[in-house]
Amino acid sequence: KTSTGCIWMATMPYVLTIDPEIIKLVTTSPDYLSKARDLYTHFDNGVLNGIIMSPVNKWKANRKAISPFLAHTNILGLFPYFNENAISVRHKLERLAGLGEQDIYTSIKECGLQLSLLTIMGIKIKEDSVKHKELLTAFTDFIDHMSKNIVLNSFGLGFLSNTPHYKKTVKYLQALVRTLIEENLAKNVESEAINYFEEHRHSMIHLALKALHKEVFSKKDVEIECFTMFAASYETSVGAAYTCLVFLAMHPEVQERLFQEIRSVYPDGITSVEYDDLKKLPYLDMCVSEALRLVPPAAFIGRQTVHDTELCPGVILPKGTQVLLAIYVLHRRKEIWGPDSGRFNPDNFLPENVAKRHPYSYMPFSKGPRNCIAARYAQITLRIILIHTIRSLKLSTTFKYEDIILVPKVTLGFKTDPPLHIEVRTN
Repeated sequence: KTSTGCIWMATMPYVLTIDPEIIKLVTTSPDYLSKARDLYTHFDNGVLNGIIMSPVNKWKANRKAISPFLAHTNILGLFPYFNENAISVRHKLERLAGLGEQDIYTSIKECGLQLSLLTIMGIKIKEDSVKHKELLTAFTDFIDHMSKNIVLNSFGLGFLSNTPHYKKTVKYLQALVRTLIEENLAKNVESEAINYFEEHRHSMIHLALKALHKEVFSKKDVEIECFTMFAASYETSVGAAYTCLVFLAMHPEVQERLFQEIRSVYPDGITSVEYDDLKKLPYLDMCVSEALRLVPPAAFIGRQTVHDTELCPGVILPKGTQVLLAIYVLHRRKEIWGPDSGRFNPDNFLPENVAKRHPYSYMPFSKGPRNCIAARYAQITLRIILIHTIRSLKLSTTFKYEDIILVPKVTLGFKTDPPLHIEVRTN
């Protein structure tokens, strides 16, 4: 028994697996470096069909060109902006205190948009300005379209979502990126002045323009890869932060334990979260990991064989076979996570429990060379949001955990976003 089988959709066979050992093979072997073409058709929209969808050779070159953005030293340089974003989230939530249960997802999205614009596109747009509202509306519409497209594509009806409104939204977002590219190309690409943050930190668009200068990227590559990273960083970090806050609101005993841990590191409140601080918060890691186990950004990920390949002894997959990894199901397997696998329990990530499990039984951002490129960015961003928020605010909700329904959007999300009650902590 391998927990692996073949399913057919019309005349197309797919291998489906929840076996950690086979998942390890598929995500790490060069024989499976291609993405499963049918699982990612909603990304093939003219603005996101870059590193997510690229053929292997192009993916290797493009990933190498943009990987310095996610290097440790560059991530450290982004900490002031991660903190600024988290403080903005906290301030927005503080204004909702005492008003009953409120929508907090919109507040997190507004701040997340600012952060992605700054760190990816190298621009800062005043919040609540007309431009900021236009961008938030356009990007929300774009994500909503992609969510509908996922459903329609499963019935072969993806063309129905290609509406005039969607085309107008795509043109608006493309124009934004193209304008930034042209503005920067008018400068000396090699100069130290182009799109640096304070203290000379690179933005994503700066690195993409460097790749253009070296003829690794075309102008179209710059446009697509910048927009891809913008969308990935925004959608992944915003969704994960909201999910964590919702689960903490639903589990007050977990939230209180996390608050006590955070307060022990910041007894006098928080001015700024530093990288080394994160190492002092093991229960925070456990809470985040557990939330991402139950609501991984992608319910499925897919790979495709680049040539005839052995999957397991006696099973040869022909070239082009698509292998689907059911991450959502993997993360809830009772054989791995116990009889209460559907329950929110951060103790699942105590070191002694982690040591008992196969390392590929948990992979919210995938693993291997074609993992989620925005994973580290999202992991750090959401932790800093949680630290600032839980240190200052107490969250609760009447929405029951057992009433949660998850639906596949661009990332996995709630069918109904639970509203939260906010209370300012006095200690």
